[in-house]
Amino acid sequence: MHAQLALGTHPISLGHPGADYRAADYLRQEIAFFETRLHEMGEKGDCAYEHALCRAYEALLRERRQQLAQLPN
Repeated sequence: MHAQLALGTHPISLGHPGADYRAADYLRQEIAFFETRLHEMGEKGDCAYEHALCRAYEALLRERRQQLAQLPN
C-alpha cells in the first residue's frame, strides 16, 4: 500500500493505458483547481497567507504540468 502524502498525491502511472488515462484526467483536474484558485485570489493574493498559498499553488502547477507531459500519449 502506498502512503498518500499531503496534497493528495497519487502514483502517476501503473503501466496500464487505463491507469494512464485516469492519471491524466486526475492531473488535469488538479491543474484546473490550482488555476481557478490562483485566478480567484488575483494571481498574487492580498495578504501574506495568500502570497504563500499562491507560491505553493504555482509550484504545484509546474509539478502537475510536468507530470502530465511525462505521461504517454
